[in-house]
Amino acid sequence: MDSHLYFQLSSQSIHVWQTNLKRSLSSLQFYQTILSADEKKRAERFKFEKDQQAFIIARGTLRRILSQYLTLSPAEIKFKYSSKGKPSLDQNPLPLHFNLSHSYGKAIYAIALEKNIGVDIEYIRKIEILSLAKRFFCDSEYQWLNSLQLEEQDAGFFQLWTCKEAYLKATGEGLVGLQDIEIKTPLSSVLQILKISQNSEIAKNWTLKTIETPENYRATLAIEGINYQFKFWHWIDEE
Repeated sequence: MDSHLYFQLSSQSIHVWQTNLKRSLSSLQFYQTILSADEKKRAERFKFEKDQQAFIIARGTLRRILSQYLTLSPAEIKFKYSSKGKPSLDQNPLPLHFNLSHSYGKAIYAIALEKNIGVDIEYIRKIEILSLAKRFFCDSEYQWLNSLQLEEQDAGFFQLWTCKEAYLKATGEGLVGLQDIEIKTPLSSVLQILKISQNSEIAKNWTLKTIETPENYRATLAIEGINYQFKFWHWIDEE
């Protein structure tokens, strides 16, 4: 890949990468060699091999993408973690902010300069939509979901979920604050945080962006600030 084309960031540009987590055996073996000891231990904690492999490939791809921006080898990159587990770069000359999410074989990475950023992707699957919404969502969101046709509720729920989780990942607060973020409904092509902890002024300083994904997935990016330019690419391993 031409780094001059893909890996140049400005303060108002956001880069979003997507990838499929299916890899050849040789790629999987390579990714294992570039992970840290801590990442390898985390991979081993997964019960099922497919989940171990997804973690290894997702983190290995993150290292390969970040290495292009930082002009470091993938194995040289060092991460540090907040008290709630949000990763950031331990060595960061740019300064680069990033976030990643993966679900059911797909992964998304969001890269920015200086600003807090979060991203979430979810596979649309059958779960107890309304009971979960009543427990974790704001009343306006629950009422909107309840008004939808049954066949529309799954996609609506996961779109709302990715909005909230992307924001909480950007701030590093974790999922304890799902009800503190109210998303404007009905949902449209322009997503908007209506209130954060009942404060509409704070919400105005955040951007939500829908990410186009394969069918049966929903994904959203959240970043502090407004008026960004977004660039979207697919990462493909060069075997």
